[in-house]
Amino acid sequence: MTLVIGKDVPWNAMWSGEDRNEIRPCKYAGNKLALWSPFNPGEGRPIFAKPHHVRQRRSIAEMRCTVCGERTSDGDRWWFPFGDFRDGWWVSTESPVHFRCAEIAQAACPTIGRGQVRPIRFPGGHTILSAMVGGPETDRDFGVKTNGRAIVGHLKLAWRKPWFLEPAKESA
Repeated sequence: MTLVIGKDVPWNAMWSGEDRNEIRPCKYAGNKLALWSPFNPGEGRPIFAKPHHVRQRRSIAEMRCTVCGERTSDGDRWWFPFGDFRDGWWVSTESPVHFRCAEIAQAACPTIGRGQVRPIRFPGGHTILSAMVGGPETDRDFGVKTNGRAIVGHLKLAWRKPWFLEPAKESA
């Protein structure tokens, strides 16, 4: 069976043929050094729980749908509200989706489908933050040599006062 990107496999998903890491400048992270993987979508098998480094950053920077990879418009920009509080910010690595793509995700994704998570209209007032990684753990987990440098992992959407969480309480 041939898997179709945007239907069976999200655009952001890593494929086993891409599962190699390097450190390179990334234009979606302001040309900062970032984790990089080759671009070979469809090669090998999909790794659903592991987003491709560059596609994840691009989807946040350009508001691209995590399912199909096309840009979302203000009128058709939805979001699954996964995330948590960090240093006074509600942060998420989840990219926006089109409404039709949210329906595909709900039918196909066990995490969304089992939890019966509903998409919400994409909340305004966000900031884009870079998740910085580095050190021995990054070297070990990604097989790279950071040499003490902080590098960009994923981009995160962040809100200071997330009206979409009620009640919005920071956990200790």
